[in-house]
Amino acid sequence: MALTANRDVDHYVDQELRSVLVKSGVHIYKGAFVVVEEASGYAQPFVTGAGAGTANFFVGIAYEEADNTSGNDGDISVRVFTQGDFGHPVAAGTITSVGKKVYASSDNTLALTASSGAFVFIGRVQDWISGSEFVIRLHGVADADAT
Repeated sequence: MALTANRDVDHYVDQELRSVLVKSGVHIYKGAFVVVEEASGYAQPFVTGAGAGTANFFVGIAYEEADNTSGNDGDISVRVFTQGDFGHPVAAGTITSVGKKVYASSDNTLALTASSGAFVFIGRVQDWISGSEFVIRLHGVADADAT
């Protein structure tokens, strides 16, 4: 239905840092790759084999530690970086990897290839620093299916 009057719309100025509720029984460490489990809606650290194909999507890199090992779903939240450029090693990456898609294979490991839904897409290689160290540009939730 079309508007028939003016309305106010919430505007979120800070798009880089978001807070997400944490799943019960999990411990998210600062710097971890964080996913939200679609079935529950709660955040957890990425675990190999729990990729986009198994109903999880990447939401960001943990800005802080969040320990909900003794809590219930949503008892605490964790702030995550949802966008930006971050330095991180990438397995088997070389200078020619710039522009390629990057996938998390654990909460601390990145790869250049997807693994049949076992990994989750997080962004693209933006720049090569040296050796296996790269600048990775995160892709937000809207790009979660861009595998």
